[in-house]
Amino acid sequence: MKKIFLTLTLAGLLLSGFAQDSLRTKPRNNEFGIDATGFIKQFISLSISEYPQYYSPTYYLTYRRHFKPGNIRFAIGGNYSSRDLSPAFAGDTNKYRAKSSGLDTRVGWEFYNNLGKRWQVYYGIDFTVSYSYSKNDAPYWNGGYANGSESRIQTYGLSPLLGFKFKILKRLSISTEASFIIYMQQTENRRYYIPVASGYPPIPDQVSPLTKNLSTSFTQPVSVFIAFDF
Repeated sequence: MKKIFLTLTLAGLLLSGFAQDSLRTKPRNNEFGIDATGFIKQFISLSISEYPQYYSPTYYLTYRRHFKPGNIRFAIGGNYSSRDLSPAFAGDTNKYRAKSSGLDTRVGWEFYNNLGKRWQVYYGIDFTVSYSYSKNDAPYWNGGYANGSESRIQTYGLSPLLGFKFKILKRLSISTEASFIIYMQQTENRRYYIPVASGYPPIPDQVSPLTKNLSTSFTQPVSVFIAFDF
């Protein structure tokens, strides 16, 4: 189903691009894009080591607002998962669940220079914000208790970037970029214990102190985005 959705989406973008080019309408200042790395990997069979066997994009959707001096850029991605867990012992009537969620966003400004009729280089900086949450009531059982864990992670960063764009059509383009991010991350962890039967006394939660760290990372230009101006 995911492959079909990507195929139909990209086909629609291509057809729209041909139609817009043929009509030669006035320039549009908005750009909408999707991460097409998985599509390219699976359908064009790129055997490049940088592409992981299972690719999960950070940002699914991108948006640009074009201005003469540069562009405002925005991107968003996320995930959500929730599932029931089966008890490990007969007679355990507790309801166990494992769930996780996350949100990744970035907003920034970029400048650009045209290298020719179809090639463009762009550079700028993003402000990034990420949030992730996970809770598992029973990753394992021990001594008559389900040992639960809960975690919250917030990340804020600044990310200089350099990218290249190729215009397939007048309003249809493909791009990739590299970035170096400096980010601050704070983490909260909690462990809790669920008795599997009434005979086991309650155990207090163990709450870890809030931790903060400052880190850097480099993102290689292996993600490919297809975008359409409108």
